[in-house]
Amino acid sequence: MALLNFNYNHSLFDKTIQLYGDRAGGQGNFEFAGLAEIQDIKLILIEGNTQSLLQAADWRRLHRLINLAKRLTKPIILWNLPLLHIASTQRHASLALSTAIQNVNIQILKVQQTIITVFDGNHQLKNLVQEVGWADGSVIVTTEKMKISKSTNLQHHNLKIVTEQKDIPNQIIDLLKIIQKTPIDDLITKRFGV
Repeated sequence: MALLNFNYNHSLFDKTIQLYGDRAGGQGNFEFAGLAEIQDIKLILIEGNTQSLLQAADWRRLHRLINLAKRLTKPIILWNLPLLHIASTQRHASLALSTAIQNVNIQILKVQQTIITVFDGNHQLKNLVQEVGWADGSVIVTTEKMKISKSTNLQHHNLKIVTEQKDIPNQIIDLLKIIQKTPIDDLITKRFGV
């Protein structure tokens, strides 16, 4: 990763350090990708947008950040990144893209760090239930609480539904405390089940 940006201000996190760089084609297209801190809890944050994960460089950057989380033993927050949906639509675009997607899929299934998905109300995804079903925990900003609660595979305590973005950090912290109590083998087995 080539550049550190200490000036990125993500209003919901206390500190952030954005990491850039891809020797094989660019930095990727994310709103934010790097290190973040919430109430003294350090984690890897990858926040997407509608253009994220459309090219191989994006997937390679995601792969490197997952490896970084593994080395640093930090939880991973995937924010507005519908991995399953994008992987299924982009898988056959090119050999480089297919390889990058496959590498991330393999890595994310076996990583021993907690993975939490966040969808903050700016998501444009119809299959939201599938996206939150594979993760260790999820936070969703929506007004359709009952509809999502009933149709997801997540246990009730691993799914946090809020109506305002400002509530996301506290829900992430609650999820991390809950998920810490679950044996990592159980988490990994659940990811393979999706």
